Amino acid sequence: MKKIFYLLIAIFIIIQSSAQNPGDTIVVQTFDYNMTYGSGPWSGGDRDTIAHFPNDPNLTFEKIILSYNMRCKDNVVNTNGQSNSIGCGAWDYSCHTYIHDSTRIDSILSYQSSHTVSSFSGSVYNYSLNPVYNFYQYQQQTAIINSIVSEDTIQIGNGADSLDFVIATEQNSHKSQFLYKANELITLGLINDTINALSFNVLSNTQAANFLTIKLKHTADSILSNVNPHLNGFTEVYNANTILNNGVNRFQFIHDFVWDSVSNIIVEFSITNSTAVGTSLIEGEQTNDNLGLFSNDANYITVNSAESIDLPVAAMSNISDEVTVSFWINGNENVMPQNTTILEAYDANNYRTLNIHFPWSNGRMYWDCGNSGTTSYDRIDKAASLSEYTDGWSHWAFTKNANTGDLKIYRNGVLWHSGTGFTRTIDIATLKLASQGNANGNFWDGHIKELRIFDKELSMSTISEWLNKRIDSSHPDYTNLVAHYPLNEGQGTTSLDNTTSQQIATFSGNVNWGYTRGDEIGQFFTEVNSRPNINFYQGQYSLTINTDAILDSLIASANTVTQYAIEPNYGTLQNDSIATVSTNTYWEAFSYLFDANGNVLSVDTTNIDGSISITDLIYYKRYPMAFQIMSFVTPYGAYLDLGIEGKTWYFDVTDYAPVLKGNKQITMGGGGQWQEDMDIKFLFIVGTPPRDVLEMQQIWRPQSKGYGSIIDDNAFEPRDVLMHPNATAYKLRTTITGHGQEGEFIPQNHTINIDGGSVDYTWQVWTECAENPIFPQGGTWIYDRAGWCPGQASDLREDDITSLVTPGQIHNIDYGIVSATGASNYWVSSQLVSYDETNFTLDAAIVDILSPTNKVNYQKANPICSKPEITIQNTGSTPITSLTIEYWINNAPSKESFTWTGVLSFLQKETIKLPDPSSLWDNMTINNNSFHVEIINSNGGADQYIHNNKMSSTFDPTPIYPNTFALWFQTNSGVINTFTQISESSWEFFDNDGSSIYASGDLISNTQYRDTLTFPDGCYTFKVTDTDDDGLDFWANNDGGGMARFRELGAGWLKAFEGDFGRFIHHEFRTEDVLSSSEIKTKNIKVYPNPAINEIAVIGNLTNSSELILTDNIGRIVSITEIERNKTTHKINISNLSKGIYFISVDNNKIIKKIVKQ
Repeated sequence: MKKIFYLLIAIFIIIQSSAQNPGDTIVVQTFDYNMTYGSGPWSGGDRDTIAHFPNDPNLTFEKIILSYNMRCKDNVVNTNGQSNSIGCGAWDYSCHTYIHDSTRIDSILSYQSSHTVSSFSGSVYNYSLNPVYNFYQYQQQTAIINSIVSEDTIQIGNGADSLDFVIATEQNSHKSQFLYKANELITLGLINDTINALSFNVLSNTQAANFLTIKLKHTADSILSNVNPHLNGFTEVYNANTILNNGVNRFQFIHDFVWDSVSNIIVEFSITNSTAVGTSLIEGEQTNDNLGLFSNDANYITVNSAESIDLPVAAMSNISDEVTVSFWINGNENVMPQNTTILEAYDANNYRTLNIHFPWSNGRMYWDCGNSGTTSYDRIDKAASLSEYTDGWSHWAFTKNANTGDLKIYRNGVLWHSGTGFTRTIDIATLKLASQGNANGNFWDGHIKELRIFDKELSMSTISEWLNKRIDSSHPDYTNLVAHYPLNEGQGTTSLDNTTSQQIATFSGNVNWGYTRGDEIGQFFTEVNSRPNINFYQGQYSLTINTDAILDSLIASANTVTQYAIEPNYGTLQNDSIATVSTNTYWEAFSYLFDANGNVLSVDTTNIDGSISITDLIYYKRYPMAFQIMSFVTPYGAYLDLGIEGKTWYFDVTDYAPVLKGNKQITMGGGGQWQEDMDIKFLFIVGTPPRDVLEMQQIWRPQSKGYGSIIDDNAFEPRDVLMHPNATAYKLRTTITGHGQEGEFIPQNHTINIDGGSVDYTWQVWTECAENPIFPQGGTWIYDRAGWCPGQASDLREDDITSLVTPGQIHNIDYGIVSATGASNYWVSSQLVSYDETNFTLDAAIVDILSPTNKVNYQKANPICSKPEITIQNTGSTPITSLTIEYWINNAPSKESFTWTGVLSFLQKETIKLPDPSSLWDNMTINNNSFHVEIINSNGGADQYIHNNKMSSTFDPTPIYPNTFALWFQTNSGVINTFTQISESSWEFFDNDGSSIYASGDLISNTQYRDTLTFPDGCYTFKVTDTDDDGLDFWANNDGGGMARFRELGAGWLKAFEGDFGRFIHHEFRTEDVLSSSEIKTKNIKVYPNPAINEIAVIGNLTNSSELILTDNIGRIVSITEIERNKTTHKINISNLSKGIYFISVDNNKIIKKIVKQ
């Protein structure tokens, strides 16, 4: 007998010394059911272990077989329908299995821009060495008094204080607001009429107040609060560049303000001085209440998709269970949305522990916080409109409480999104602002100010109350404040933390400073109990309104220009190095003229000091070589049951023999690696292969790329490959799968070309999924796909290129795709296999048994009672013209023989059907059956290698039905022709010779048919065909449900067929009245009553037998009764059995009688 030796990986014992004989098998166990690191897709990284492969140079292998077993997780059936963590996951995911060989090098063609220029997307950058100014054009109106027809004046306030916060001309930007109460105004004589002007007394010398804006507003407020400053609802009455002279300064309104005599009045002053001047002092008074606000806190930083800010974390060690992060932002609407990270923290192991994608390119905000010490982290996300994070300042706060499991996002003090059940903790070791945590990507673009971080989850009320105020010690959670960066210094390359820690944030790249124009200041006001003395004027005037176009200049944002060069690292596992040649700050040599709303009016070229052409630099990333030995896709798992032992597929991986030696890392990734229980073994069959594999070479590292990159040769580019000098044959193995909406569901032609010129190989990547043997599945399992189907291996293409290449020479190999559209991404794996000359002159092999078998890939056409089907192959250099083949079942005393004739060249295969005389099946038992087939001679004589001549398969018997039964067939609404209403579905019965004996013909949709059919004893095949490949009952179409069932006359169902079968049903069965042998007949065994309800009696001489076995019509044992030698009558209780047909056999071998349970 053949010996099987297991490599016990857990204790590193490798037993090989005894497995030296041809035909022996060494089993290498890798992944198994006990590996439970993850609970679903993407939950725990790759499956990863070490495989201990044989490494005896004196040992060769006829074949290496990959045993690929998959079972629903914990042998549980997913009845949820959506979950990916219960049983077989609801969704289909890729499972790529890799063997890693660190002695070989994979490389990926990559590109690096020769220059990066912040906030620039073109290919030619013209620059200036000196600052460039942009100009903003504003329309200003002034009212000139021609004459005063009538006028009344009141003065409110009689203080003598000098106020420096009314119009702070020493600042670039300033805003103030003051409240004047209605009762005061009425007492002083202001009437219910328009207010046409105001004035105040300037105590200081002459100063310029550019863009001085005065606004008035009605309000019921009796005080002004910096918690909720007034930002809207004002009437602009004055807007002009103004000189403030010593003495009374009057401001005639261009728009009258109509006072209602009931409301209090807020007067707002603002200026924007691009050049700050001296201080202006305005005469005013103190009040008992907070009747004034002012703010010149307008500074912020601007990042331009190239900058990063390093935030110290020394004070953040207490952040574990809770955190709050908040900031004010105004994103760049001309850039967003793109892949951005505004804040990211890593833990000590460089795993993400806190991250805010703000947003991602899909427009969604992602709040990631807390991890489990791995790459897994807690996350909530939500789609955001562009206006929510651009087109003006907005305040955002992000909180986490691992104790309550809450993740929350607030916008402008209101809860915007939340999630529960998130309990992973936080450990911050590094923290970056405006980029991802390693500062080399996902850069943010826009304005930022007022960053706060607390080691506590703040309440919504606290966030709302303090978002507009500068934080101070009166904050209820001030002791939990671990970082506070106002980002308001206005200059420099650092920013100070305003907590007691006094940390310094460091800028990397060209972080620019800016300030908000005075009339747009909206936060960080200071409350005061003072206000200016003001005169209000009411009257009738003759006015002239003058309109002036005023230009304001601002220095344009500088660009950070970085130049790169490639430093190759050939022959190593290191990536080519990307060296920074220089980093400079330039200005784009364009001056823009904008209107007041930021729209471009014109562009002028300034002095051009230089020009940079941005090109692509080619370099290679290198990795230890990873051979993709299997590409498999998990099934749609809703309601799927793969059984307690799972399903096992077998794949020939002998081509990888040069790699499958010694200790190798084996991994599985792609998304579905933890979706099911997996058991992966390698079966090394000792012996001599048809030809030795000299080398396995990877052409491209397996990866997924978009069709555009493939067509442009930016991925899977033409590569020069050295042919093995001693090889006599070469083969390309290629697996391609399409993904993305169009890539998955639209067939495309793919090509391989050797040495340019006309394309050598073109084929369509497309797979018929409706014939999938794993059915029914959830989801859209029947839909054809590009190179793959849910629940099976991806398609492998093999091309012999021997005639196109020369040993020892370099040849260029190129893969391509003819065309594609939309979201079309292709996962490509391609290897070159080099072979030695043939090992045998005359040799043939049995390479597969298609039926009878229990192999999962053939189960849709099994079990059978008809002609066995096998595949033969010529494994020698001499053409095979005839084979004598013997085959038998179990330990049959005599074997069947068949002579095949034809012509097979080296490695050519042919599938043949073997005759099935009745004697073939005589030795079949109810279960545990084996089919054996063996080549006896080749071309009339013995061949050179006997160990590939024989193969066996286990199989189950077909069900047995009565000679007469009824077929109930219900069509659904799917039709071939809407006019005739002919159904897509039809049925037919064939006898053992393949002749049709019953056929439905055309059936009408939505109709039930009942046919009573009679069959002589024998073997038959029932076939149902659906021309639309969606069976009789598929959830995702609009065809409704049909059925196909066999019913026993006067009794119950014999067989109910699954309606979600895809393209076809192939069902073989036997009809027999009484199955007996001459040996049993001589014993005069009787069974009564028959039919029976509660009990049957078996009467006769059973002295030489040990047990009576009762099975149902599909061979399942339902009862075993021990035979007592001194008794001739044995009773069997059938009261608990379902009604139907059963069979009594002796010793699990000979069937005595068919019985009917009523």
